[in-house]
Amino acid sequence: MIIGATGHTGSGKTSFILRCAVSFGREGIVVLTGQENKNKEVQLPEPNGFHWKTVTADIELPALLDRINRESNVFRADRRVVVVKGVSGYLSACHSLLQQAGAGLYDYKERMNAYRTQLERAVLSYQGMLLIITDEPASITPFMSEQECCYHKELAAFNRNVAKHSHQWFWVSSGMAVDLRERKSTI
Repeated sequence: MIIGATGHTGSGKTSFILRCAVSFGREGIVVLTGQENKNKEVQLPEPNGFHWKTVTADIELPALLDRINRESNVFRADRRVVVVKGVSGYLSACHSLLQQAGAGLYDYKERMNAYRTQLERAVLSYQGMLLIITDEPASITPFMSEQECCYHKELAAFNRNVAKHSHQWFWVSSGMAVDLRERKSTI
């Protein structure tokens, strides 16, 4: 089961998803991605009997999700939740890796698409309770580089594709969450 939350920085996504997580199980794994998440102290709610483990991942996030999925004890899987904080940290690490490698624009676009697709595959094949915290992509402006535009388009594509397959997908603003899956599209 996939539950996701998106919104802007400081909107309350993390608090909302962590509260959801403790209502679904007895133990949780929080996967932190991106430098800003690793340097920040995450306040994990710990109701009676709930235990958290925190791990970090950047470019290796899809492999880590695959490993957690593969090594999960079938008899404990229904008691464990995995929280991924944040998809943008993963894509940012991919962006930095390609920048350091001096990737040309065509190669950059191809590889960013491959990184996003790899993460989508890992998320959609996960067999357990997976909660995802992701950011809203920025509006594309003429002042952005081609690579920055590509980064935000890949983040938007991830959000759109995973939201389609999620059980619930929330947009969070000022600590208030709206379930977008319940809303009917008028298009």
